[in-house]
Amino acid sequence: MLQKRIIEQSAFDVLEKARQKAERHSNAYITPEHVLFQIEASGLLSEVLCDNHMSPSYFRERLHLFLSSLRSVDLTDSSSIQVADNLRFAIDSAFNFADIRGENIITIPHLLVGIAELKDSLAGYLLSNNSTIVHRLSR
Repeated sequence: MLQKRIIEQSAFDVLEKARQKAERHSNAYITPEHVLFQIEASGLLSEVLCDNHMSPSYFRERLHLFLSSLRSVDLTDSSSIQVADNLRFAIDSAFNFADIRGENIITIPHLLVGIAELKDSLAGYLLSNNSTIVHRLSR
């Protein structure tokens, strides 16, 4: 039997803000970098970053240049924005992480774990090199 999967409102809001950011900048794809940027912009990582003696905008500072370098496309309607394959993989990994823990609600820490598992992503690189942040949030 398939278990019903639910995305917590705060995680859904971050994903939606990532989509809106991609749309505002005429990016063809919503990437893990858009999502990590929005997670940090929401202030959800502030305490953890400060506890690790890092700037509260550590990820945003590093992601800004990457996001601004993405090619802009003509978006005649917002439905033409697609989810990048590596973001799909990260979301699948978030669901798998929740399944392993016996949870059916996907939260922001689940998304962070999914993104940290990416090998072909700046966001994944940043999170995997700062694993104490992900570990602390995913307890």
